[in-house]
Amino acid sequence: MTVLVIQADASFWDSLVFDGIDDVNVEAVTATFGTVDVTARGQASSAACPDCGRSSNRVHDSYQRRLKDLPLAEQSVVIHLTVRRFICGTDNCPRRTFAEPFAQVTALYARFTTRLGHVLERVGLALAGRAGARLTAQLGFQVGRMTLLRRVMALPDPQPSTPRVLGVDDFATRRGQTYSTVLTCGETHRVVDVLPTRNSGPSAVWLA
Repeated sequence: MTVLVIQADASFWDSLVFDGIDDVNVEAVTATFGTVDVTARGQASSAACPDCGRSSNRVHDSYQRRLKDLPLAEQSVVIHLTVRRFICGTDNCPRRTFAEPFAQVTALYARFTTRLGHVLERVGLALAGRAGARLTAQLGFQVGRMTLLRRVMALPDPQPSTPRVLGVDDFATRRGQTYSTVLTCGETHRVVDVLPTRNSGPSAVWLA
């Protein structure tokens, strides 16, 4: 197996991979079989407990997270991030240890960086599952179709503004038996709401 250890100034990789992120330090970069592995760790001297808010600099232990990132020059990028667990010194705090946060890098329990997660959301919204998965393979950060669908389903529902022009129509959920009412914005033609029946009562309540 051929492993290339990339020798470069650490500040170069910090600015390249962690641009604008001050609490992460790159320790080493290696490349093998089309994948760039970036080893990094937090450089903050302390962290605040998420329950009581007290800052602690007492390290209990550490573990490593493996995060997929956006590709670089057609090479897959994986960040191996060492995460420290700090000891909370507050006597009445229910949390005895806590992991240092990397809110700018990734979300809790995520396997992707935040920026890659945003790209997956956009791909999922545009192409959904199978077509989106084929596109990610071409772009160098292949994920499964269910991963894309889970990213889309986790997004909050958009909050539409009150339309100036309202369109009202009905449609059959079970033809000849059950009908519902759909409300649309007359200017953007986007769906605003769906009411459970086509009777006038729920529409009047909605308008009120």
